[in-house]
Amino acid sequence: MTYFLQSGDCMELMERLDNNSIDLVLTDIPYNHVNRSSNGLRTLDKEDADILTFDLEGFAKEIFRVSKGSIYIFCEHFQLAELGAVFDKLKCSMRVCTWEKTNPSPMNGQHIWLSSTESCLFIKKPGAVFNEHCKSAVWRESVERSIKNHPTPKPVLLMKRLIEASSNPGDTVLDPCMGSASVGLACLMSDRNFIGYDISLDYVTKASIRLSEFNKEDNTWLKKLNKRAI
Repeated sequence: MTYFLQSGDCMELMERLDNNSIDLVLTDIPYNHVNRSSNGLRTLDKEDADILTFDLEGFAKEIFRVSKGSIYIFCEHFQLAELGAVFDKLKCSMRVCTWEKTNPSPMNGQHIWLSSTESCLFIKKPGAVFNEHCKSAVWRESVERSIKNHPTPKPVLLMKRLIEASSNPGDTVLDPCMGSASVGLACLMSDRNFIGYDISLDYVTKASIRLSEFNKEDNTWLKKLNKRAI
């Protein structure tokens, strides 16, 4: 399987893709919300990883144009309404899905409910692949705390599950907000091709190193990840 990584504005880069040329879009957009001073328990300053650099409506329309299958967008709760309104007008089937973190940070737990969930908007085009039947839209998976190349990495095992649920081996997956390249690594594990964009050249460089070190014949990565699954 192949992967292609590029640094730049994802809106400009996606313009180069043909209509309906991508089998699956899976991405974690900047929440544009959670940056603030860090404390001793948790890194709260996500730096440029949390800065939204594109218009949500335009982004939604562009990934809809390039995708011929399903779309997953991890986003902040207040972004759900704006994105959902766009896809509703495009007459898509949608679900608001939830990632339940099995090892959430205990920060402020004595004062307020733990921040233990994140939202993901799932959009399915007619005829799109779906390989999980009658499963809940609540996904339980642990936070990966060992990844140091990015402040907001998504868990590879969860990305792998979503990729295998909504694409087939040999398909092409796009992540226009690639970050730590968890989606890319999950693609290599699942025999999918991967296209990843990120506006940060530093993140693209680190992602390239991460993917180049993956060796499917050595299942050490998967063994480590499976130990964290609950």
